Amino acid sequence: MTPLSSEVPAARDELLAALDATVVAARGSTLYRERLADVRIRSLDDLRRLPFTTRADLQRAGLHGTRAAPLTRVCHYQESSGTTGAVNSAWLTAGDLLRSARAIRAALPDVFAPGKIVLNRFPFMSAPAHLIQLIAQEGGGVVIPAGNINWDVPFPRALEMTQRLGVQVLASMPMEPAVLGELARAQGIDPARDLAVETLFLGGSPLPPALQRTLTKMWDARVVELYGSTETMLLGTSCAHGTLHLETELAYCEVLDPETQAPVGPGGQGNLVVTTLGLEGSPLVRLDTGDVVRLAAEPCPCGSPRPGGVVLGRAADVVEMGGRRLFSYEVIDVAAQAAETLGSAVFFVVVLPSRLLIRIEARSEDAGPALALARRLLGSVPVEVELVPPGYLLSVDTLSRSPKVYKPVVMSDWRRASRKILTVMEGMIEWPRPPMVEIRRAIAATWAAFRRRRQLERELRVAGPSNR
Repeated sequence: MTPLSSEVPAARDELLAALDATVVAARGSTLYRERLADVRIRSLDDLRRLPFTTRADLQRAGLHGTRAAPLTRVCHYQESSGTTGAVNSAWLTAGDLLRSARAIRAALPDVFAPGKIVLNRFPFMSAPAHLIQLIAQEGGGVVIPAGNINWDVPFPRALEMTQRLGVQVLASMPMEPAVLGELARAQGIDPARDLAVETLFLGGSPLPPALQRTLTKMWDARVVELYGSTETMLLGTSCAHGTLHLETELAYCEVLDPETQAPVGPGGQGNLVVTTLGLEGSPLVRLDTGDVVRLAAEPCPCGSPRPGGVVLGRAADVVEMGGRRLFSYEVIDVAAQAAETLGSAVFFVVVLPSRLLIRIEARSEDAGPALALARRLLGSVPVEVELVPPGYLLSVDTLSRSPKVYKPVVMSDWRRASRKILTVMEGMIEWPRPPMVEIRRAIAATWAAFRRRRQLERELRVAGPSNR
């Protein structure tokens, strides 16, 4: 039920009734009690006259601010990861979880089918981990609960279970298959040849085409994209043609021009504003998600009536450099393509005030092909490609000893972040006690990262505030 699919009168009436029900339900929360007092939705213009709900509004509302249902009806609490320094809370009923789970299975009946073995690597604190469990309980597969932020199932055990149990679906954040794939290769296992995984069900961070190609090749598996948020729950899944389709039964999505706030048409790009439909625990009205979406210009060949698009990333995280504006989706896509030219799946991007630094693990000493490709794709944006030896960005040795792990990241914006990360491992690992042979190797890698960090920090000091 979006502006792109609501021209039929019956569908329009159904949509307006659902939006009105959301407004009525939202008035049960302290966030909306006064803001939506006496508001009713009889036309889309009624909705468009309402102010946006911002993430700052959610934070000011506090822990229970969005909760519209009594705690006696709530069964699940979740909150955002807090990577930006603040968390947003969401309270869900059993029905809220079940609706999203059923929508995923309805969109992907061939992926979540009876008897399919699913390795669920989503962190337990995130909604997808629970949705996949619900899908299985309704006949959509056999789930192995193996969240990656989990002492019980570290990477080596997850790989061993994938092989021993014949896992067919790996559900996780996008970099998880790359990490598991590198670990498999270190053990002489070819994921594409020796493992049974046929689908990678991925969500939680940008998943551009080059990264999808790399993972598809590594695993010989179909990549399915999952899109949603802690606050809104499910917003979309991708089809067999790779198009991300918005989930119109669960959310009314407005893609608005950032200047005029008018809806953009097919092929247009704008800010995603979401009004939840049917969400009982924490309903939201016109939430400005902060995400920028580009709508598909043409209908998808799959025939789905749901509008398709690409999530480019957060508007606040855009990189403005060399006269261009780049979203994280685009930056990661270029880095993945550069790594692809060197046969590598391991890379890390550092956003510096003066340039993009793409670090790639490679056995080659010639960065020329990767640099040439990056320059061609980025045009006027200054870029540097730095090759590092295998194990310097992602240490398979350390992963093999079952450390405590965190959400993998492949990009660090030094213009904003207080923590200046240079490698995948720095963002992901709480270092365990290594043996002596690995200490020497780790010292070499750490010393190399230290020297490089000092060089870059010195460069920032010399450049001065005016160039930042």
